[in-house]
Amino acid sequence: MRADGLSAHQTTWRTLPMDHYVTSSLVSLITIFLIIPSAAAQSTGTIAGRVTDAESGAPLPGVNVVLADRDRGAATDPEGRFRVTEVPVGTHQVTARFVGYQSTTRTVRVSAGSTTTLEMTLAPEAVDMTGIQVTALRPNVQPSGGLTSEQIRKAEVADPGALLRDLPGINSVRRGPMGLDPNVRGLSETEVGVYIGGMRTFPAGPARMDSPMSHVDPSTISSIDVVKGPYALTRGPGNMSAIEVTQRGEDPPRTPLTGSLRTGFDSNRESVETTGFVMGRQGKWFYSANGAWRTGNDYEAGNGETIPADFTSGEGRGRVGVELSPHSTLSLTGSYQDQRDIDYPGRLLNAEFFETGMGQLKYEFARDAGTLRSVTVRTSAQQTLHGMTNEDKPTFEAGRDEDGNTVRPPLRIGVDSELQNVSARAAADLALGVWDLTVGGDVVHTFRDAERPLRAAPPGREPFIPPFYRTDDGEILDEAWPGVTITQEGVFTKASRALGKRLTLTGTVRLDLAQSDANDPTQPFLENAGVPEGDLDQNDVMPSGAMTASLALTEQWTLSLGGGTGARPPNASEHYADRFPASKSQTSAEFQGIPSLGPERSTQGDLWIEGRGQAWSLSINAFARHVDDYITLAPTDIEKILPLSPRRVINGDTTSVFKYINGEADFYGAEVDATVSLAEPWTARVTGSWLRGDDETLDEPAFGVSPPSTSLGLQWAPRLRTRFASDVFVEGTLSLVAEQDRVATTRGEAATDGYTTVDLRAGADLLGSLTLEVSVENLLDTEYVNHLNAKNPFSGQPLPEPGRVVSTTLSVQF
Repeated sequence: MRADGLSAHQTTWRTLPMDHYVTSSLVSLITIFLIIPSAAAQSTGTIAGRVTDAESGAPLPGVNVVLADRDRGAATDPEGRFRVTEVPVGTHQVTARFVGYQSTTRTVRVSAGSTTTLEMTLAPEAVDMTGIQVTALRPNVQPSGGLTSEQIRKAEVADPGALLRDLPGINSVRRGPMGLDPNVRGLSETEVGVYIGGMRTFPAGPARMDSPMSHVDPSTISSIDVVKGPYALTRGPGNMSAIEVTQRGEDPPRTPLTGSLRTGFDSNRESVETTGFVMGRQGKWFYSANGAWRTGNDYEAGNGETIPADFTSGEGRGRVGVELSPHSTLSLTGSYQDQRDIDYPGRLLNAEFFETGMGQLKYEFARDAGTLRSVTVRTSAQQTLHGMTNEDKPTFEAGRDEDGNTVRPPLRIGVDSELQNVSARAAADLALGVWDLTVGGDVVHTFRDAERPLRAAPPGREPFIPPFYRTDDGEILDEAWPGVTITQEGVFTKASRALGKRLTLTGTVRLDLAQSDANDPTQPFLENAGVPEGDLDQNDVMPSGAMTASLALTEQWTLSLGGGTGARPPNASEHYADRFPASKSQTSAEFQGIPSLGPERSTQGDLWIEGRGQAWSLSINAFARHVDDYITLAPTDIEKILPLSPRRVINGDTTSVFKYINGEADFYGAEVDATVSLAEPWTARVTGSWLRGDDETLDEPAFGVSPPSTSLGLQWAPRLRTRFASDVFVEGTLSLVAEQDRVATTRGEAATDGYTTVDLRAGADLLGSLTLEVSVENLLDTEYVNHLNAKNPFSGQPLPEPGRVVSTTLSVQF
């Protein structure tokens, strides 16, 4: 019997319990927000002006001029002029963006009933076909810091997850050379919603060899935005935090064809990459295409140890669209990726292949005036097939004792899995006087199936299923995921308005319904989970809400407060895994899924202080988070499937099988990010982060908490522009990471030592169309381990990062 009085065998619609104080506070804030008397409403004004070329003085048509804090803007006309109406009084940041020019931002003050005139100039620059912008967002989803595309113009990574390690408070888990899994302030896996071009994506395998970001090549990415809390409720369901990846070619320039070709080589990893990208417009039609091919080999850690890291990856992507009217477009995007022979030293098996296809059909309507400002309708689909094998693992050979005697025959173990993911979203933006309103709905439907075939292969005999892999009735115990279906439907509303000249409030509410079920579980699973087959389905009602306030203290300083709550349903493994190793642990013990497990709910508060001057910027963020129904684990007396699964001693009891349970956890943390132009051409950047997490149920530190860290960066970028060279830069980064001895011992997490690394990078544009970059990662060849990295399940040692890596890339733009 559950604590709420419902039998675990019953199928019920359930509303998650919410902290009474937080709920009452949130309701009170939203109520106050909605009933502010009209007498307090401020009038609006207008921002009008002109955008010109900084070198020629010619007007620039088609420039996007936006108010970052209001999700509102306009495009310049053929004379370079723009006009943004119904702008609330107060101080606003206005940004002008145009392909082929450097973006610029100006601060203006709008008065009631008047027009503020703004003249803006944009400096030309080459269309950057290879840079990736990684940005952290404030709770009200405004850019607040991170790395610009110029700072990491050529990201020398084979997997997008590696880029996240450059942001304070964000990290990623390495289990092999690819599939680095995002971790945002201690949240991971389905606690972090990942969106590729607006589509919610998921990994395919139960061992989580891939991540939601690993099926898109880095060369296709334009920007990565991270929301570090439950403030991305309009993106989709289940977002305790969110990562949004924008791909290249979303807004091609008005030229028939432009693009780039790029090739590069990394020493140590012996990684080779070749990529190509093109985009353009012809009349009403616009289009883009991308191709990428990458290979990698084993690398040496700083101590000379060789780490298996082979992989091969190829990808093709295309997009075509048409302007239906001056304000609307229809586009179709498709991609196919094939990854083969990937080593995973942090897993019991290696990956034979990933085959991933993605597609999206999108309609967009946008205009600068009127009540209805924009409409977006999108439908997306993803299918990933995945195969694993124990070839090149110790279990592939016969097991022997210390005297060399055979104690186990060679085994042939694999996992064959499939992911089908279909989603749709419709949303509209409305301008209602001083109110900005977003309304919409979405649905995400996923199907997962995974089998784990196992055969004993004694020499001279045909492989056979060993007796321990069958029940007494002959049923084979090979179901890792028994045909799991999870569907989530949601509706949302977001409202924003200014109160006075300096204060902006934003509130979001969302309601999700979630259903999960499994097709064909084994009888031992039903017995171990304590449910009859008729009670496998689970239905949950998950309300979410968030509210933020941003106060302009002066023209340079802003104070922001945020608070919100969001929930996510248990994933396929947490609900339906049949004694399969868990990815949120560092032990290869077996884990039992529980169908009656309740959704997690995160309630978080944030404080942001930001300052920005002509030559400096500073962002300080602190947060506190409580997680109700935190999905943790407990030891059981369930019989393990595999004789090789290790035994763990927990509180004096020995077990090989854990089960997922609901509990509670708390997290606290802070980050700082500062940049200052010391004197032209020198720029310095300092970042730092601190995080603490506690699993209150197990009375131990939470799993996957990064240690304190700081980084110091210095860049030299002279304003050199000659016939032969331009955009020259040299930069260095010193990273210092503390030891982490607060570890989740129940999950087998190991303590890690602190370390210091130095990275160097230099580059220049040559002859107008060539770009050459050279970088040295881990210059001092330091031996170190990222605390989140998985353990080698056979040696028990965490995976070390690569030693010194020298990378060279050459690209040509046309």
